[in-house]
Amino acid sequence: MNIQRLLLLSVLTPFLFALNGCGNGRDTGNTQHQEDDGHGHAESGGHDDHGDEDGEDEHDGEVVQLPNAQLRAAGVIIQPLAGGKIATYIMLPAEIGLNQDTVLHVTPRVPGIVTQVNGYLGHDVKAGDLLAVLESPELGETKITYLQAIQAKIIADAEHERQITISKNTAILLDILRENPNPDTLRNHADTLRIGANKGRLLSTYARMKAGAANYAREKELDTKGISTQVDLLASQEMYYSAQAEYMAAFEDIDFSFRVTMQQAMHASMIALSGVENAERRLHLLGLTDEQVRQVATEPDMNVARYELRAPVNGQIISKHITPGEKVDSEASVYTIADLSTVWLNISIYSQYAEVIEEGQHVTVLVGDRTASGVVDYISSIVSESSRTVAARVVLENADGSWKPGVFVTVRVETQKSHADRIVPIGAIQTYEGHSVVFIQDADGIEPVQVTLGRKNDVSVELIGNDVAIGTPIVVKNSFLMKAELGKGSAGHEH
Repeated sequence: MNIQRLLLLSVLTPFLFALNGCGNGRDTGNTQHQEDDGHGHAESGGHDDHGDEDGEDEHDGEVVQLPNAQLRAAGVIIQPLAGGKIATYIMLPAEIGLNQDTVLHVTPRVPGIVTQVNGYLGHDVKAGDLLAVLESPELGETKITYLQAIQAKIIADAEHERQITISKNTAILLDILRENPNPDTLRNHADTLRIGANKGRLLSTYARMKAGAANYAREKELDTKGISTQVDLLASQEMYYSAQAEYMAAFEDIDFSFRVTMQQAMHASMIALSGVENAERRLHLLGLTDEQVRQVATEPDMNVARYELRAPVNGQIISKHITPGEKVDSEASVYTIADLSTVWLNISIYSQYAEVIEEGQHVTVLVGDRTASGVVDYISSIVSESSRTVAARVVLENADGSWKPGVFVTVRVETQKSHADRIVPIGAIQTYEGHSVVFIQDADGIEPVQVTLGRKNDVSVELIGNDVAIGTPIVVKNSFLMKAELGKGSAGHEH
């Protein structure tokens, strides 16, 4: 008898005793029944003369008559007999294990010397929590390369901006020169234009060409008047043509070269940007986040080699292999973190049951009074050489952390469900006078009826035959109280 039954009996006994104790309550409550069927103990032959006074119903010892209110108070539940599905089960051994899909081995991205440890065995961590700090020369060198790339990009960008200004101003000056302005007008426009050395080259060659043109024109005029000599005319002509050629060469050279220089500056800026991006990618490969990369340029020099090992996922630290001062490399698993909100139930299926267990079947875990349920989501195709069993797996919810990996349990695997015309809870069956009985309710009260049992599990049992008609009210909960009441009635008649 379990604790629940003891408690219920302790509550119900005073009521039953008050109603039926010492035979008084029963004689009072069943007067009409005794008058109708008063057999008493006549069959024993010892009380024939007292049949009218002490005569009792031949079923008096096998009928429980309690008010409905008292039955409800005792937790007795009565339901009509009906059919339904009854499942068959197999009991198998299993072990609670880690959900390997949620187990993560944490490895530092760079080698280094451990300077600080924050994560310890059993700690619950969240993604991003600091686990340890390493001093890594490799990380320091990568950060320095990144900073150099940033500086190179700053210089390249500045040169690009300068060349944009020079290119714009050069184009303006060339457009002015195409208009063939006089030197004074050109000088006024060119004063505000910044184009570097090309400005002086253009203005000086243009000025010499203009001066040569004026001198040649004057010599031609003097020659027509017969004042100039042929030698002076030819000399002025040569000087003009030479200055013109020099100017045109400078114009074409600058018109072409400023565009090339502009393209080169833009290309250099793009290369510098690529250098920064590549250095940044390298830092990401070493485990730095975007925020950490942004802080590299402003962090103190003492932190240039600092590497922070952080938790990549939520979970619990289930193993730790790192201590301050230790040298670790980028292949060492220094922490193992597992998400224990779910666990695996690893079932060992005996070979004789391998054919009847399939994925999707319902499984119940039994540990004392505690149960949990799930479905088979994996069955191995390999038989273990050592145990000759097949492994199956169920994922169990473990939000409260009560399922501890490594614990051995027993599981009940549902293998089949079939229909039965008459099914009662297992608790409805009692053994009375050496027979399996159920307690039915009729006009006389509640009385036992012998039944034949069929298929059963630890929840339900099938009744075979027509001993009890479908629809008959049956005590389905706390039926043991009815058996106890009958036992008290029998004891009261052993005078």
